[in-house]
Amino acid sequence: MKVLQSVIAFFLLISIFSGCAKSRAEKEIKTKDNNVSIRIEGSTYPIQKQELISSVPGYINEIFVKDGDKVNVGDHIFSLDKELINLDIANKKSEIASLESIRDHKTQKQTAEKNIPAINLAAIELRKVAALQAKGYVHDFEENQYRKNYINAIYDNNNNENQDNYEKHQNINSEIMRKQVELKKLEYQLKHADGYAPIGGYISNFNINLREHIQENQKICSFIDFDYVIVRAGFATGLLPFIQEGQLVDITFITVPSYKVVAKVSKINPIVDPQFNSMTIDIIVKNNNYLLQEGTKTLVNISLTKEGQDAVKKYFRSNSEETTIQISSDI
Repeated sequence: MKVLQSVIAFFLLISIFSGCAKSRAEKEIKTKDNNVSIRIEGSTYPIQKQELISSVPGYINEIFVKDGDKVNVGDHIFSLDKELINLDIANKKSEIASLESIRDHKTQKQTAEKNIPAINLAAIELRKVAALQAKGYVHDFEENQYRKNYINAIYDNNNNENQDNYEKHQNINSEIMRKQVELKKLEYQLKHADGYAPIGGYISNFNINLREHIQENQKICSFIDFDYVIVRAGFATGLLPFIQEGQLVDITFITVPSYKVVAKVSKINPIVDPQFNSMTIDIIVKNNNYLLQEGTKTLVNISLTKEGQDAVKKYFRSNSEETTIQISSDI
């Protein structure tokens, strides 16, 4: 008998908890005075946030701001030492000019040295045979042989020159190309030796000092624009048909004291956000007196039309008695 009572009690508990379990959509539905609305939780983000990353290495020569300063787009933030870069550029240009001079000198010298004795001798012999052949002292085949000798002398000379000087020219040209690449890198470094604000906002985490050497891709600071904030709130997928861009919402910011505004849905993000584990909406709100900071929690109440309320009651609520659904935050 006791065993039977225990089994019955077990199944009763399962039935009770199964009946009480609500979907996320049901938890995000609020009914008050027979009016149905959607209430979801969110968090606050700056409308813009961007880091300044050094694109080149160098030594910090000037700093124009400090942590906490407010800047505009394009304001000068820091400058690297350009004197050393300019010296390196001048040296690199000089090295390239010297190599080009050596290469050109070798080319001119090789052109001047082409009339070597072997070619001259073959030419003289050919002229002699041609004169003798004209007088009938030698046959045509003999003259042709001397022509071949002359042509072979020219070919041998050019071939030997090309083989002997090919590697030298290749080495010089390769070195010139390598120096030109180094010059381009230095010119790029000079062009990006100054850092400017990519957006307007407040400077945060500014962590460089004068004469400090910074590396390429080193973080210099962050810029945060708090003039406006984005309220991002997650909602159950089943509620998507009842939420539209431009829809008015009431936002309560969990601050002391609490702060409330009415705003419009700026954007619906249909891709699931890992932080909320759901779709989200974005609402842009003016940050008066900078009361709202990154991470401020919010409650967003979305009013529904009569048709929307009827649909919610039909699909998500089994009764219309006045209730207030408390939802727990997983943000």
